[in-house]
Amino acid sequence: MLLNSSDAAYAPQPAWPERVAASTGDVATSPVAKLGLRIRGGLPPRARRRVREFIEAHLDETISIQALAAIVGLSMYHFARAFKQSEGMTPHDYLVLCRVRRAQNLLAATDLPLSEIALASGFADQSHCARRFREHFGVTPSSYRWSMR
Repeated sequence: MLLNSSDAAYAPQPAWPERVAASTGDVATSPVAKLGLRIRGGLPPRARRRVREFIEAHLDETISIQALAAIVGLSMYHFARAFKQSEGMTPHDYLVLCRVRRAQNLLAATDLPLSEIALASGFADQSHCARRFREHFGVTPSSYRWSMR
């Protein structure tokens, strides 16, 4: 049976534990790499590693696309295209995913207040963290923390 676009909008979503379990994989593994496809173009492996290491080391700071592009010696426009081709997502989406995963780890491992976890993860404030966390996992950070106890 074929689905039209309106049917896809009402397709049942997996329950939040399944979404959380499915999203706790390695950030370094891109969706393209999971498919086992060989990519032509994009960032070289060493450049990808340097960018990932920089993001992990400076996650609680403001990270600009200019800074990431300077790490690999490309213009910010060329870097954005090459990064998306390599990782399967934009640099901003990757950065938000890393921040959400750091918040997830801190929620599970510490008893820090949610506002401190948001700042330690690099979000501007707690509401921004909660909004992005809910987009990725389908639950609020406090609900996630409560379910992990």
